[in-house]
Amino acid sequence: MAYEMEIVAEDDFADTTFCVVDVETTGSAAANERMIEFAAYKVRRGKIYDQFVTLLNPGRHIPNFIRNMTGISDEMVYGAPQMREVALQIFQFLEGGIFVAHNSQFDYAFVKSELERAGFGLDVPQLCTRKLSSRLFPHLPRKALDQVCRHVGIRISDRHRAYGDARATAHLLIELLELVREQHEVVTLDELLRFQNSPQKVDKHRNQNVFRKAMGSAPNTPGVYRVYDAEDEVIYVGKAKNLKLRMASYLTENARDAEKVRKMLAAAKRLDYEITPSELNAFLREVQLIRRYRPRFNSQLVNPRRFPFIKLSTEKRFERLDLVYELEDDGRYYGPFESSFVAEQVLYAADKYFKLVKCEKDFAEPFDPCLYFYIDRCAAPCRGSVTGESYGLEVQAVEEFLAGSFDKLTTELRFRLDELAKKLEFEEAAMARDLIETLERTSSRLRLLNGPIGAANFICGWPSDRGVELYRVMKGLVFGPAVTSLDEVGPGLAFLYGQSDPVASDYVPLRILLNYALKNPAGFFVFGTNGGADGLEAKIKTAVGQKGQRR
Repeated sequence: MAYEMEIVAEDDFADTTFCVVDVETTGSAAANERMIEFAAYKVRRGKIYDQFVTLLNPGRHIPNFIRNMTGISDEMVYGAPQMREVALQIFQFLEGGIFVAHNSQFDYAFVKSELERAGFGLDVPQLCTRKLSSRLFPHLPRKALDQVCRHVGIRISDRHRAYGDARATAHLLIELLELVREQHEVVTLDELLRFQNSPQKVDKHRNQNVFRKAMGSAPNTPGVYRVYDAEDEVIYVGKAKNLKLRMASYLTENARDAEKVRKMLAAAKRLDYEITPSELNAFLREVQLIRRYRPRFNSQLVNPRRFPFIKLSTEKRFERLDLVYELEDDGRYYGPFESSFVAEQVLYAADKYFKLVKCEKDFAEPFDPCLYFYIDRCAAPCRGSVTGESYGLEVQAVEEFLAGSFDKLTTELRFRLDELAKKLEFEEAAMARDLIETLERTSSRLRLLNGPIGAANFICGWPSDRGVELYRVMKGLVFGPAVTSLDEVGPGLAFLYGQSDPVASDYVPLRILLNYALKNPAGFFVFGTNGGADGLEAKIKTAVGQKGQRR
């Protein structure tokens, strides 16, 4: 009996389920060779939410060159299921989703052939992350998975193992979908599937006059600029570290330009600009202007990308952790994290090394604990013997961890990394190494916030040519700047505390501020304000004097 697959796809591709697949095989010809490992991850709304991974017994010898590349040997697959034993599970996992892979033609051919031999028909749309990468990053000399992942900042663990490559491809897909939406106005699934195969186009008739005129008067300073169309409506807002150089960049024909940039250039009729006291101020002013004008060529910040947070839920008796994108009044939220990959790594570490509840039970009545208790990863209040006080100590430790206190854990992980290397357990060692790097990269950002986003209250800034540039953060929202001389720090603080409107009512400005602080640490200072503004003026003057630097 043959089974056919039904596809369920929504109009907006954000609501579509993507099944990201990678396979390892005994060779390159799907008709004659067999799979030895299958891995798939489900992605929806920018989040990985399910997975299916298994080794497969191919019923034949694994060639030496495959064993050397993947590390998968005949001994490893000897006790693994044959395809016919798991075909139904794989078919059901893929059912209703879009098949995604890096070079999808190869993986799809193998999965289709193996399923057909087991009596299941696979006929689903394919989305190829390699093709998407070619469209979005034409300047990359190679579009191999490791090259593209490195370009967007994704680290691959366990390269040439299906589970490692598929997971990296899932994270890559999340990043590519954001870029496709932001840079090319692709919204629906049909548009997305067409986009991967559409050719690059170069506009031979660039509208250069507007930008050539602006370049003549623009200074070599940071600033923002507005582009207007024939109806004198703002169609684009941009920022620049150097306004003159930014105007000059529009005068060169470039095949790598996004389609929306070419359309904006064609529609441009005039341009004006504002000088800002710093590059950071230009970044934040850009956000303000985009929120005000909502230009049609600024979809990225008109509809800002959602960033992940880790929620410590307080709505039930025993707190627990979750990865979320929307903030509500039901817990304490830590973040925003730079990507779902980083947030998942931090959440993985918290889940593994602390004993908070992993399930959704309410524990009204005692019952037998699950596996997490026996592997020492859950306090198991289900037993009825865990007090609120003892559980509260574990919650406190988790909160300190989520505020960036990773030192103890990274020290333990480094010790474990050495032990794994000595035992030649290289796969687990690679995972430990990647986790260490992610935690170390993320700790500085979380330490700046020093707690949940709702309690992020501080004054920060840098010395400037005019004295000092100050920003205020209150409950994660950014106010400012106040650019003053050192003699006028007091009035500058009064100005910040008198502001009622933040740069924006979301956390995009905070993310910009954190990124800038981490990339520009010279002269940076920060003082908490949970105790009020008393003494801040003296602290800031002392800090600026001690730094003795100008940006």
